[in-house]
Order: sequence, then structure tokens, then C-alpha cells
Amino acid sequence: MTALPLAIYWGLALWGLFSRRPVLIWLFFAMLPFGSLAVIPPAASGGLSLIAANMTVALIIVRQFVLTPNGLPSLTRIALPPGRGGVLLAYWIVATVVTLFAPRLFSGQIEVTPMAITGFMQTAALRPSLQNISQLAYVTVSVFAVFAFARAFQHPAMRSVLVRGLMLAATLTLATGALDLASTYVPVDPLMAPFRTASYRMLDNELLADGAKRVTGLMPEASSYGALVLMLMSLLYFLRRSVVDPGRRAAITLLLLGLGLFLVLSTSSAGYVGIAVFLVVIVLEWLVRILGIERSALARRGTIPEFTIAAAGLGLLALAAILSPAMFSPVFERLDTMVFGKTQSLSYLERSMWTRTAYEAGLSSHLLGVGLGSVRASNFAAAIFGSTGLLGFVLFFGFVVQSLLRKAPDSDPQAQAMTSALKWSFAPVFAVSLLIGTTPDFGEREALRWGLLLALTLSPPLLHATARRRVGPSGAGGTAG
Repeated sequence: MTALPLAIYWGLALWGLFSRRPVLIWLFFAMLPFGSLAVIPPAASGGLSLIAANMTVALIIVRQFVLTPNGLPSLTRIALPPGRGGVLLAYWIVATVVTLFAPRLFSGQIEVTPMAITGFMQTAALRPSLQNISQLAYVTVSVFAVFAFARAFQHPAMRSVLVRGLMLAATLTLATGALDLASTYVPVDPLMAPFRTASYRMLDNELLADGAKRVTGLMPEASSYGALVLMLMSLLYFLRRSVVDPGRRAAITLLLLGLGLFLVLSTSSAGYVGIAVFLVVIVLEWLVRILGIERSALARRGTIPEFTIAAAGLGLLALAAILSPAMFSPVFERLDTMVFGKTQSLSYLERSMWTRTAYEAGLSSHLLGVGLGSVRASNFAAAIFGSTGLLGFVLFFGFVVQSLLRKAPDSDPQAQAMTSALKWSFAPVFAVSLLIGTTPDFGEREALRWGLLLALTLSPPLLHATARRRVGPSGAGGTAG
């Protein structure tokens, strides 16, 4: 039974690797909710858990830059110029050099929280380890995935694949979440067990103090499931304005309602913070569109009806709270337990210690960093600083700022709307990463965001130079992934 998911995955992966259609892109979106599925048995990979989405991204990189014509020249045109991917490439070079030398240079001199922790509040003296190599491999895949996604999505026909792919990922995320929730009442665990093959610790059966189950879907824990749901919800909410088809827009609205429900059911404290940030960003985006600051007409549409509906909904909630305040007591109690009372928990104390130790490691290494995989944190920014030092920190977040400042051509309203959506949807996801980000690997999901921003804002000469191909019936052409 366990071999069946692997056989299906590798059959689709090998087909996509040599197909002219965007099979690998579709497979990537489909694999996002399967965060516990190791597509190579850990026993055969030296204990590493090579997750389906990560492996698919690696295959997309191979497909884009090795198996297609002009692949390597395309990589140099995208990755080398500082105005495109050059800053990110410089970050990768710095991270690689630091990881190869810092663990040996500072061996035994700096106290760190190791990636492979085994005890509560555990620290150890810095030593070179296999985690240095594995984390360097993960970050390498994420960095080059940005360039691969930039090339795969350059053709306008691929934009519909993006939206439909996110809808597929959202549908599967809801389905796996529903199965996980049903496992409390129906014996469905045997159906889900073949998809939980990763070697790391699974927290998929946790209960709250009141007996409620924390929904994890097929992710390792509630916080990772909540982070995935928040990312999909943010992207679909802002991207739906670039969708012309009314039926697809209605389907996205239904998916958003389901994602919102399951984000609450995940009971992830970071996810709840993400919801708050998401709502603040929505209000800010409304104000930008109402004031006419938004450049894209597609992104501006529907502002007044949305604002009216939201105001009416808030009015009804306020009225209900006045007439029956006891109705909201369970909600406030859950928020008090999961968010406001979180600072009193052992988990919060331990995660705070991880972040402090990572930050101190960056300082103790004379701002050079101690290498990828040397230190665990609970804050993505602290993980970057502790692992790659001040230079790596500046280069990575310099690339982030550069990406958020990119602008699509005035002649392409849909690209403008999608660029705007990718920027607005960044803040909720980033806020969560500052609460639960344990490693400096920004991951395949954020690689998709940065690659899309590159693809949508590349100049027409680069587009024609890297995307000369026949566009097939799928709208993907020969290099779509």
C-alpha cells in the first residue's frame, strides 16, 4: 500500500520530465498538501526526508535548464544580472561559502541549538554535521527554483495554469484536512498512513485541552498545515481579480470560505496571527484601491461591493455580540488559549530560546554566520542571520525588497493585477515565518512567488530570448515544466 503513492508520483514525475506539457507544474501544485510524503524512502537517502513538493521542484529545475534548448543561457540571463536574480544568486554564493567553512572555523567555540534536537531547551557546541549539507541542498533547490519558475511562467498562457494550479492545491488541502478531521470519528488512518512516510516527528494526533482535534491534513503538524492554508488563501484572494471567467471566480470564492474555516480548525497560533495580518492587509488594499493608487484596472474592480459586504458583515457581528455576548465566549476562550496565553507555554519558551540562540550565534561568529543547518530558530529572519551572517541577511532581504518593488509593463493589465496580488499576499505569510520559521530555507512556495514576480516583470527582449517555442493546446509550450 505504501508503494502505490510512490509509483504514482514517479510515473507522473518521469512523464513530466520529458513532456512538452506543464505536467511537472501541475504535479508541484498537487503535491503541496502532501508535506509528509517522502518520495524516496528515508532509509535509501541517508535518513533525509525528500518531500514530494521539493523533489518536484528539483525536477522542474532540471527540466527548465538541462533538458530544454537554451536552458543554460536562459539561466545566465535570469540569474546573473543584479536587476533580475543576481542579488539572490549572490546570497546563495555567500550562504554556500559560509556553510562550507564556518562550522569548522568556529567548531566548539559557539553554543547553538542543533537542527537535530532530541531534548527540551537543548543546546550544543557548534560542530560540522550532515545537516549542513542537507540544508545547503534545500536552499540551493529553493534558490534555483526561483529562476526555474521565472522561466516556466514567462509566457502569458501559463497564467491560467497558475490560478488553476492554486485552485487544485487548495482543493486537495481542504480534502486532506477533512479526512484528518474525520479520523476522529471514522477509521481513515489506514488510508492516510501511506502518505506519511517522512522520517521526522509527526504531530498529527494532537488534541487541545478541551478535546478538540488540531487539523494537520497530510502536513507534519498543525502549524505547517495552517501556514499552507494561509498561503493559498492569501494568493487566491488577491489573484482572483485577475481572473476574467465568472465561474472560476465563484469557485475561488467557495475555496476561500473553506480555507478560512480550516485555518481556524488548524488551531495554529501562528495561523491565527496570520489571519489578523491578512485582514489588516485586506483593509489596506481596499484603501489603496479606493484612493485610486492601484495602477491596474483589473486589481481595482469590485472594491465598493466588497467593502459594502464586509461592512455589513461586521455590523451583523457587532449586533450579535451586543444581543448575545455569551455566543462568542467559546471563541474568546480559544483565542485566549492559542494566542494570548501562548507566551506562558513551554513551547513558546523553547522556541524563544531557539531564536535567541540563533541571533547570538550570528553575533558570536563576528557577523559571518555559522552555516546553513548549524542552528535552529523559530524566526525566519533570525535563522537567516545566524546561518549566513550579516552579509547573507542583507543580500536575501535586499532581494525580497527588490522583488516587492518590481513593476509589470503598463501595456499588460493582467500582469499588473497578478504582480499586485503577489505583493499584497506576501505580508501574512511573512508574518507567520517570523513566528515559526525554523530554518533559513525560504522553501518552494516562496520560490514560486519570487519566480512569478520575475516572470511578470521581465522585459520583452528577455521574454522572447528565453521563451521561443511553439505554444501548444495547453498553453504551456515546450519549456513550461
